[in-house]
Amino acid sequence: MFSGIVEEAGKVVAIEKDQENVHFTLTCSFVDALKVDQSLSHNGVCLTVVDVNKAKKTYKVTAIKETLIKSNLGVLEVG
Repeated sequence: MFSGIVEEAGKVVAIEKDQENVHFTLTCSFVDALKVDQSLSHNGVCLTVVDVNKAKKTYKVTAIKETLIKSNLGVLEVG
């Protein structure tokens, strides 16, 4: 369970299905401070940053099938 400090709500800018997994691309004000392999909470689920695009001010995380089943991440939409 996530027990850290909530800094802000990110915005989903893209969702890409990859077999049973889903890649979420998000934007937030602190993208420049993020690093690959850093863990962030998304709707209470810790997900690992797999890509950071500082030029576009976005980052990407991946939710696996089991995470999608046991959380509400599967209902997220762009915007």
